Amino acid sequence: AAPLSSLPARRVVSVGDLHGDYKHSALILQKMGLMGEDGSWIGGDVVFVQTGDVVDRGDESGPIFRALFRLQDEAPKAGGEVILLLGNHELMNMQGDFRYATPRDTASLQSPGGRSEAFAPDGWIGKRLRERGQAVALVGPERGVAAPVLYVHAGVIPEVAALVAKAVDPGAQGRQLAEALNRLSKEAFAADEKALRSSRDPLFSDEGPFWTRRLALGASEAAVCKDVDRSLAFFGASRMVVGHTAQEDGRVHQRCGGRFVLGDTLISEAYGGTSHPSAVELAADGALTAVY
Repeated sequence: AAPLSSLPARRVVSVGDLHGDYKHSALILQKMGLMGEDGSWIGGDVVFVQTGDVVDRGDESGPIFRALFRLQDEAPKAGGEVILLLGNHELMNMQGDFRYATPRDTASLQSPGGRSEAFAPDGWIGKRLRERGQAVALVGPERGVAAPVLYVHAGVIPEVAALVAKAVDPGAQGRQLAEALNRLSKEAFAADEKALRSSRDPLFSDEGPFWTRRLALGASEAAVCKDVDRSLAFFGASRMVVGHTAQEDGRVHQRCGGRFVLGDTLISEAYGGTSHPSAVELAADGALTAVY
């Protein structure tokens, strides 16, 4: 096998919260050369990370999930990879919390038993998300990226990273820690709607990777950057890229000299009637470029 450092560079593209807007989801996926007009994967060996919150607010979550699942199935045949991260809205729907769901969106799921059935452990969305959804993606040398980047829906605060390390191996870091976090997340998500709703798992808490806004909204830049750097050290990562916290001007923003990147640009027009499609492209040397 080739040493990791000599593996060829690959395009790595991430896209933030889609919230039920199929039209603009398809638009950005086509613009980035990932999805053809017929819905097929045309991204070659690209690594595509969707950072969660496909569902709620808009009216067409069903078609987006179908499109993403198809891309995830087809990409490996061309040497590509589609990584689907779980967001707090996927969690809410699996918990039976449908407060942000519209009747039209529920109809778009085409599930005879409604949302609960679709997001159940054996539902067409719930089964797939439980099997393949991830809490984090650590993209590094094994994918041709010299300086690893941690992708997560909301953020990983250092206390959560430490908690995961303690649960598996106090010395765990880097890829081992990311895999442990995904494993613990998968075990927690395996439950049904009722059990998920009553779960006290710290990963599902307000400061867990699906919900926290501490790194995105913390008033003190120094305090936030200290936390960011501690978390990045756990994972051996150079940056963290998140969605979740909407950027009201529709632009990708960063904190801590680019070590924390906020990628939720309000792609869904369900928010304010205007869509702001965007993607973040990662170069082999770790440089990030926002694409609009």
